[in-house]
Amino acid sequence: MTDASSRSQPQPSAPGQSSEDGGISVLWLAAVVLRRRRFIAIVTCVGIVLSMGLALMRQTTYTTTFTFLPQSQSDQSRAGLASLAGQFGINLGSLGGGEQSPQLYADLLTTREILGPIATDSFFVDADSSESLPLAEFLKIRSKPGPVATDKTLRALRKDVISTSVAIRTTGVVTVNVRTTSRHVSFSIADRLLTGLNNFNLVTRQSQAREERRFTQARLADAKRALRAAEDSLQRFLENNRQFNSSAALQFQQDRLQRDVQLQQQVVTSLAQQYEENRIREVRDTPVITVIDPPILAARPDARLRGLILVLGTGVALVISLLVVIMQENWLRNAAAGVDPELALLKQEWHRFRGDKHS
Repeated sequence: MTDASSRSQPQPSAPGQSSEDGGISVLWLAAVVLRRRRFIAIVTCVGIVLSMGLALMRQTTYTTTFTFLPQSQSDQSRAGLASLAGQFGINLGSLGGGEQSPQLYADLLTTREILGPIATDSFFVDADSSESLPLAEFLKIRSKPGPVATDKTLRALRKDVISTSVAIRTTGVVTVNVRTTSRHVSFSIADRLLTGLNNFNLVTRQSQAREERRFTQARLADAKRALRAAEDSLQRFLENNRQFNSSAALQFQQDRLQRDVQLQQQVVTSLAQQYEENRIREVRDTPVITVIDPPILAARPDARLRGLILVLGTGVALVISLLVVIMQENWLRNAAAGVDPELALLKQEWHRFRGDKHS
């Protein structure tokens, strides 16, 4: 009778366990936090100190920003096809004219062709500086002057100094940020980037126009010779057949020779126009990009985010301390209650690892 009644009564749950599922209760968590408050406070204080140190160690940086929009050189002979393809969601790229992708210009800013002269140049760190400082030395590149130092400087420029963003889906505007510890160096690098990009594209465009001019010039000479040959054939026909209107065969031959002359005249006219356009493009020095916001000297330093670093460091330290305390207390509770079979196995393997013969 007593055994039956004792079995029917609910057994008290272990401390910190729910009577239904054996989970961790909120009261147990509160008790653990109060019991281990000293450890939690110490770890949290350590996190605060470390985050404060990290925030204070952050260098003051200055950012110079400029934006530009690549210019397009429309080609009416291909613009219609590109516009029609665009209605079906097909991008033909440069097929619609001379326009290049804005991302191409953003990528050009990180090429050796643009960054090479900057990486080997020297800059004035302050407004009152009497001597310029090599960029490798300013970026604290630990290497002797030479190709290795230049390569490390280029990598530092791409990784830590220059960042670009392109509004591809909207306006196509390219935004470039240059961030260093000196406002004057940031401005100088940004100005050199813009100048180098413009010069590089000018040289590329002029070189392309020069090659097109040479090709058109040779083709124009051939077309003129073909036109002269067609005119000579027509002239000989007219000299030998002064009364060709009375003969259908002669009339047909005269029409054919006349069409050949007209066709060659059209080819010569078209090539002559293209030749003159290429000559103009070869010497044109107008910018190929439209600068929307030019580089200016940074008025104030960048936000150092000290408050955010402090809050994140404190939160991470608090979470880590709570996790450690909860895991440790839960492990001790299970060890005392003997409800964790894996714990006994772990103890057995530990004693075996230590070589304890009495285990």
